[in-house]
This record gives sequence, structure tokens and C-alpha cells, in this order.
Amino acid sequence: LWMSDIMKKLLILILAAAILFSGCVDNTVQTVKKGDNISVDYVGSFENGTVFDTSNESVAMANGLFTPGATYELLNFTVGKRQVIEGFDDGVIGMKKGETRILTIPPEKAYPVDPGQIRASPIIVEIPANNTVNKEEVLPKDNFEQYFGKNHTVGESIQIPNTNINITINNITSEEVSFTYDFKLGSNVWDSRAPWNETVIKIDEKNVTLRSNVTKNQVIQEPGYPFTTTVIDIGDKNITLKRNPVPDTTVKLPDMFGQMIPTKISFNETSVIFDQNPEVAGKTLIFNVTLISIDK
Repeated sequence: LWMSDIMKKLLILILAAAILFSGCVDNTVQTVKKGDNISVDYVGSFENGTVFDTSNESVAMANGLFTPGATYELLNFTVGKRQVIEGFDDGVIGMKKGETRILTIPPEKAYPVDPGQIRASPIIVEIPANNTVNKEEVLPKDNFEQYFGKNHTVGESIQIPNTNINITINNITSEEVSFTYDFKLGSNVWDSRAPWNETVIKIDEKNVTLRSNVTKNQVIQEPGYPFTTTVIDIGDKNITLKRNPVPDTTVKLPDMFGQMIPTKISFNETSVIFDQNPEVAGKTLIFNVTLISIDK
């Protein structure tokens, strides 16, 4: 019996020590909580597996994302401060150092679509057949010199770059420059940025009127756009154009500030849709995240 009592006491001590040891081990494992400063390595991809972002240079190179001069390093942020997208911020909570976790993040917790970045333009449009411009213009001197350079004189004739249009400088002050367009009646005017040439049809003391040089059924390629435009009617006052549909594509077009932004172009039955939301907007995103460090 005394051996049985000793064995029972020994077993109790062993169990107690095991429980105590287990508790000590669990208490030393740190998990991510709000307010922690953490560092993670990550790869972001779409549901089809296409990688769109990563902190890892070798992954970037393997997926055609590498940008020379770019810095590829761990992502550091404070959890709960919304320094990253909501789904990423919430998804790392509870992770342990060295753990890898797959985060599947819906658009509403990643990058929702911004309707303000979407513009619809009719497939069929009417534009004025004639274009009237001021015969004389005034520009701030800084703007004039930025475009034409410095050290010009009154009476000098200058050709506008990428056009056959000449101007004559009328006056130069410390603040502005005034000039006159040297148009001649009946002359053909071209500009490399314009989809067609124009003819000068009227000149008076204040204005110059130009008419678009297009013909019915002419197919025009507007600079910078992936689709062509067909002239379907020409009137005395207006020209009717039809944009010709192309498969969905992405090109760079200027935004309201003149910055060249990737723009998704698509067609429906009545409109051309110009969408300047980023590629990740409105999509479910998959992040493969590895926790490298936790700073409590």
C-alpha cells in the first residue's frame, strides 16, 4: 500500500509539473494584437493567381513586376491603425512569429470601386464643325517661356511646336506676353496632337474661324486611344462621329490633373467606358503573409 501511495503522489507531482510547464510555454508564445508593431513578408495576387504586388524582390522578378531602383523590403506597420487595407490589418491578428497565413480579402475590405473614377461617353457624338479662336492671346510670362523658351523680342515670329502655326509677339512685360496667330484665309492648319487638320474660313478683327477637314465615312485614329472613329455625317454646324468598339483594353490617359493614368476602356451598346480605378479595385485579393517580427 505504501508503494501505491508513493506512486500516486509521484504521479500527481509529474502531472502538476507538466501542467505548469505547459502553461509557461504557452505564455511565451506571442501573438499579434492591436497596437503591435509588426514586420511581414507578403505576396499579393488575384483569384486567378496573377501576382500584383510583393515585398520579395525574387518574386517580383519571377512575375514581371520588378522595377529597377525600387526598394523591396518587409512591410512594417502598427496593427489596428489602418495603415494597410482593412482586411490585411484584421487578418494578421492572432498570428505567431514565423507563421504563414493566407488572407482572402473581399473588395469592401480592400479597394472598393470609386464611381468618381469612371466616365461614360456616348458611342455616337456630335461636335461643332467649326472652331473659333481668339486672334490675339495673352499668357503669363512664366508659362510662355516654359513652352517657347526665353529671350524673345516684340515682333518676333515663332512656330508653335508640333504644328504649322506661327505666332507674332505683340508685347512683353514682366508678367505676361501677348501674341497674334498668323493665320491666313484658306490656309491648312495641322497639329500633331489633333485627329484631323483644319482650314481657316474666316478672319475678323478679334477671331479666327477654322473648319474641320473631314469627309463622310472617313475613319480617324485619335492619338492615344485604342479605338478608331468614323465620320458618319457632316452638317453646316455639326459633325457626327461614331466610336468603333474594340475588345476591353488598358491604355494610359491623362486624368484631371494631367497625370498619365492606366485607364481601362470598354464598350457597351451605347457608351465607351473610361475607368481609371486601379487594377486592384473591386476585386477579391489573396495575400500570402509571413510574420517576421512582433514588437509589443
